[in-house]
Amino acid sequence: MFASTKTILKLFSTTALIRANGILKNSKNVNGLVDTASKKIHSGKNKILSIQSDLTVLLAMLKAWAKGDYNEVPWMTLLLSTGALIYFVNPFDAIPDMIPAVGLLDDATVIGFVVASIKQDIQNFSERKCNYPVEQNQLPA
Repeated sequence: MFASTKTILKLFSTTALIRANGILKNSKNVNGLVDTASKKIHSGKNKILSIQSDLTVLLAMLKAWAKGDYNEVPWMTLLLSTGALIYFVNPFDAIPDMIPAVGLLDDATVIGFVVASIKQDIQNFSERKCNYPVEQNQLPA
């Protein structure tokens, strides 16, 4: 019944990354994805405390990039980050989000994989103090 990590990452790489490439071509699309993910992160029923801080940094980095305030992000980092957000906001992924207690485990797997893969870029962004608020009501325009 439950998908393996290998299956989850394969699904992520074949669907979310393809969509991510298209979304990254337009900053309005990036901002829309960031807004959607921010709302999901902060909704009471979808809190995943173990990955919330990682997601918040991804959101801030993508928002800063889309606004043109932080351009030192490699394309692969943008692609992986955007793909992770697409996977996160999709309720019908490897393990549907509606399944109590386990529905967000695949999202956590993908986000954990992406964060580990782009650790240095996240650190670089954090060191630059590009702190963009990502609370759903505080996102920069």
